[in-house]
Amino acid sequence: MRRVRSMDAMPHNAQQSNSTVKPNFTPESIERMKRFVGFSDKDAQALRKLRGLAEKHAEEIVDAFYARISEFGVLNQVISDAGSSVERLKKTQQVYLVQLFDGEYGMDYFMRRWRIGLMHNRIGLEPSWYLGGYSLYRQLLMPILMKEMGGKPKRFMRSVNALDKILAMDSELAMGSYIDCVMADLKSVNVSKSEIEEQVNRYSHFIDLVASGNLSQRLDVEGEDDLAQLGRNLNTMTERLASMTAEIREASGAMEQTLAQVQKAVADQSSGAAQQAAAVNETTSTLVEIRTTSEQTLEKASDLGRTAERTRQAGDRGLEMVEENISGMQSIRSRVEAIATTILALSKQTQQIGEITGVVAGLAQHSKMLALNASIEAAKAGDSGKGFAVVAAEVKDLAEQSEESTAQVQKILTEIQHATDRAVMATEEGTKDVDQGVELMGRTGEVVRELKEVIHQSVLSSQQIVAAVRQEAVGVDQVSTAMNEINQVTSQFVEATQKTSDASEDMRQLAEGLQATVARFKTHNSF
Repeated sequence: MRRVRSMDAMPHNAQQSNSTVKPNFTPESIERMKRFVGFSDKDAQALRKLRGLAEKHAEEIVDAFYARISEFGVLNQVISDAGSSVERLKKTQQVYLVQLFDGEYGMDYFMRRWRIGLMHNRIGLEPSWYLGGYSLYRQLLMPILMKEMGGKPKRFMRSVNALDKILAMDSELAMGSYIDCVMADLKSVNVSKSEIEEQVNRYSHFIDLVASGNLSQRLDVEGEDDLAQLGRNLNTMTERLASMTAEIREASGAMEQTLAQVQKAVADQSSGAAQQAAAVNETTSTLVEIRTTSEQTLEKASDLGRTAERTRQAGDRGLEMVEENISGMQSIRSRVEAIATTILALSKQTQQIGEITGVVAGLAQHSKMLALNASIEAAKAGDSGKGFAVVAAEVKDLAEQSEESTAQVQKILTEIQHATDRAVMATEEGTKDVDQGVELMGRTGEVVRELKEVIHQSVLSSQQIVAAVRQEAVGVDQVSTAMNEINQVTSQFVEATQKTSDASEDMRQLAEGLQATVARFKTHNSF
């Protein structure tokens, strides 16, 4: 099946070029064309004599003509794409057919025929189809002429020769207009290529700005072609990134406030626990200090075509990280509840502390002996034992403090009981604040999911634009390569690993990390 070039398959400027194409013929060239095919005034007179016959059979001939066209789906599609109908075209074709026998074949006639070829080119009808149409008209006219002039062979041959000559000139005019349009299209392809390269460079600059953290700018997009659609998708992606950044900033700020409240509650717990620990440490051992570390990095890529799939995977990982944060908040809640349970248990155990004060004094004396022995061993170890010597000294000091604190244990027990009550109340407040943090992280997860969908649409758009540009005319292949180099940048977050049991401190550091990250993105200035 022959291929028909649709309007959508043509470069935008090539489609528009038809309106500026000029005929490439003059009165002199028209006369030269007539002389070449041997068309004379006698031929014009012979055709003029057939006008009445043509008008009589015009409807019959045109009906047969479109009956043949209906057998080819591709031609029906061309008619439909042109926004026309067979019935309307039949009337136009009847006029065209009768005009073949006007008898006047000057500049006006040639211009009308040339415009017909221009229209064929505009709707994407290839020459092979309308040249075949001239042959079909001749086949339909021949039986009518033979029936009309069967007894007059000379007149029949003169009429057929004249008809062949006028059809030859019509087909030559149609081909001339097609060639004129093709030449204009080739020129417009170069313009289209330059425009596409300029558009791609503008998109690349825009993506570099986004990659650098500037989310305030937007592309000025016009038109409905694939490049314009990609531009709108890039704007949508940036808008969602800016929205996500604002949401994360708001969520992280709220989370930081919530965690501050949690930490205050934990501090209240720690205050009560410290009072307990002070009494216990004065009789048994020292408190274990909590250490926390976190690490967060941001990686970016500048090649849209080659890193699109990696961007999608980063979106998936971001969603998983948010879910892990929610899990971490829930873990904090469990730990806070566990602390409350532990505090209650400690409250019961305070009653037993009075019974072991005597044992504490003995343990303190024993600790002093161990510290003395440790100091001796550290001295033997030289420089390698300095750290151990410091610890030994601290243990000795603690042991001495424990001896002095034994008499105060009973008084501290009462204070511990009050501190335990306050710690339980602070734990309940901390649990409520953690629940709020879980809800905020859930909202952040929704934003990340929306971003994932936008990135997926951008990936599809980049693939479609690459496929479309590869189908363009000679020279436009370079645009396809340029499209593959368009960069799309996103950010990846690496959460800090938890190394201690105090998860609330880790979450506070995560909130600070989020604030520092989103602060790198500018979202309020206009383009």
